[in-house]
Amino acid sequence: MSFENKTPENLVCELKEFFQKYNIEIKNGKYYLEALTHNSYANENNLSYTYQRLEFLGDAILAKEISLYLFRKYPNKNEGEITNLRSKVVRESTLAELVRKMNLAQFILLGKGEIKTKGYEKDRILADIYESMIAALYLDTGEETTRHFISDTLIDFAGSPAFLDKIRDYKTELQEFLQASDSRALEYKLIEEIMPPEGNKILYRIVAEIDGVRYGEGQGYTHKEAEQIAARNALNKLAKNTIE
Repeated sequence: MSFENKTPENLVCELKEFFQKYNIEIKNGKYYLEALTHNSYANENNLSYTYQRLEFLGDAILAKEISLYLFRKYPNKNEGEITNLRSKVVRESTLAELVRKMNLAQFILLGKGEIKTKGYEKDRILADIYESMIAALYLDTGEETTRHFISDTLIDFAGSPAFLDKIRDYKTELQEFLQASDSRALEYKLIEEIMPPEGNKILYRIVAEIDGVRYGEGQGYTHKEAEQIAARNALNKLAKNTIE
């Protein structure tokens, strides 16, 4: 992805078009310029503001709205379970993935150094931008419009089957399944480390064994990721055996 800062005028103009798909009309462009200004850009252009204050406010607004959503959606979950779910919905990687999906990164204003190091691809910056934009919307259009935007973006994204599958704790589910039956011995074993031809990330292959019998296998760029996939596959096999 090539990246170039937009002029403030073009930025506001293109943002108006961007928000039309959500039936939102921007009233005061200055909120959004502030919400998209990284400190590196502010330093280079002698600006007195960055997105950090709005990011702080947006974080609080998101916490409230996602808490309300989860509280109503899961009436049988306790406060600990809801807190755990909320942390996964509003965590940095989730918000960054959403911003990429929305193609919102194109509007960030970055300094030359940050552009050189591809700041427009960094999870931390992308997550901050979503939160600061939430605050800008809140100040510009009010609570109701902001709530609808969060629903149409983050809540819709977090409610997708792919996301729900990603945040499930299959290792815990597998352990609980075994404890509820006959408490058989569960062990995860690393069987291979694969170095792809391109890149420097190691791909790990891990198996889940129950009483020494292989029930599931998973691959991932971390042990945790590979173990979760192995646990998921083991659960699927156990469920299939139970039905048969």
